[in-house]
Amino acid sequence: MSAATAILPLLLLVAAPAAAQSVREGIGDVPCREVRILDATQYWFWDGYFGLVDLHDLPYERWGRLGVDPSICFRVALVVVNDAQRRTAGYRLAIPELLKWVGEDPGSDDQSSKLARAQLRRITGHDFERQSDWTAWWEEHQAYVLWSDANGRLEVVSEAHDAGEVLSHQALLLEAEEYWFYAGRGWVTASQAVGDFVLGSLSIPPHGYSFRVQRTRLDDRGAKERGYRRALENLIVDGLLSPELGDGRLHSVLERVAALTEPDFADRDSWVEWWESNRQRLVLSADGDRLVVR
Repeated sequence: MSAATAILPLLLLVAAPAAAQSVREGIGDVPCREVRILDATQYWFWDGYFGLVDLHDLPYERWGRLGVDPSICFRVALVVVNDAQRRTAGYRLAIPELLKWVGEDPGSDDQSSKLARAQLRRITGHDFERQSDWTAWWEEHQAYVLWSDANGRLEVVSEAHDAGEVLSHQALLLEAEEYWFYAGRGWVTASQAVGDFVLGSLSIPPHGYSFRVQRTRLDDRGAKERGYRRALENLIVDGLLSPELGDGRLHSVLERVAALTEPDFADRDSWVEWWESNRQRLVLSADGDRLVVR
């Protein structure tokens, strides 16, 4: 049994939301007192809160034990476990619990304090010694952190911090095609690369949203072409062909259409005629900036 098991109370274990049941199954040759079925946020909470041990990946599940009490085993679906949003959410829940165990004396031999500081260093990349320093840092930055697979830690998004814009782990997680559709429509109002993600804001009148999209997926030319084609069709069919489009919106729609394609017509009828003749032959240009006729 680990030092953390001997020292830490089991209050969190009792209160943790999980589907638990007593079973005779075990991992390896050691039986489990109980097995909990975790969702991804719970998984990363326990990973942050004194860690997970004895991990085994099966075809569709990961099995393991809670570091705080290895007699408690868990199962989690592999398909959800690597979701960066849930990892951010789980670590955000774990850090305040770890802070309770970090004392003010960096030279203390208290094992729970040492373990808590080690976990905090692993999660954040920072190395404060005293609880007051950790608490001050977390209170200032907790609303602006995001997990980065590239750097293996929670990172503070400095632009969001400086602007006072809270990063919600509930932000829309977009597929690449969706992102390029919104970008083509002119609805992406802000974006920035942070670790493995591009973060930003959408303004889809009359509502605003935060979003995330994986950076590597934005390199998919097929997704960008499909997104741009959808955006252009939307601008023409629901815009230029709409009898409800007034003169006030016409100019902005024409600007968006021109930004997505090669021609630069100044009137609605010319664009509609061009669209009817070429819509089946549009492909992404070599530089990836717009749609061209094949």
